[in-house]
Amino acid sequence: MLTVTAIIGNIKNNLDLNLKYEESLKKNTLETITIQRSETEKVRMRKVSDKKTDVGFILPSRTYLKDGDVAFLDDTKMIIIKLSPELVAILNIKKRYRHSHDNNIDNSDDRHDHDHDHDHDLTNIAIKVGHTIGNLHRPLKINKGDIIFPIQSPDEVNLFLRLLSDLKDYVEIRTETLIFEPDQGFDIHAH
Repeated sequence: MLTVTAIIGNIKNNLDLNLKYEESLKKNTLETITIQRSETEKVRMRKVSDKKTDVGFILPSRTYLKDGDVAFLDDTKMIIIKLSPELVAILNIKKRYRHSHDNNIDNSDDRHDHDHDHDHDLTNIAIKVGHTIGNLHRPLKINKGDIIFPIQSPDEVNLFLRLLSDLKDYVEIRTETLIFEPDQGFDIHAH
């Protein structure tokens, strides 16, 4: 069994490790250990790579594994962490609402009042969405104006549509399966 006591780095934000990753892919010496998001905080666990390497993790406390973390690297192989994709809801404020205040306004005084109303509406929408998702204790990721959070099934989108029914003209929600890593500060830990 191979024992891992520290993460070397991440191929997504370390150019040198990314080059070694590309090289390892070409040489077919890359191995992956797939974990669930719920396992990212485990500092002690035992896993088997996709090429049957038995790996024991004994990591420092408060280690959070991320997709692309390098668990092992030598001349014979590279072992990286891969997060399992999961079902998420992607919520955003409809673009036509966000930009509709730019049209049909020619008087600058009216435009200023309209912008103020629009900003007030956007603030109200953001607070209601944040409150609703926050009450359900979901980890979040914000990406290009999208609010992304994990769900158990596509039917759960209907729950959010009901909870946000007064905002149905302003928000849209879709589902997708992807690797979900919450933004720092928006992850949910036991209280």
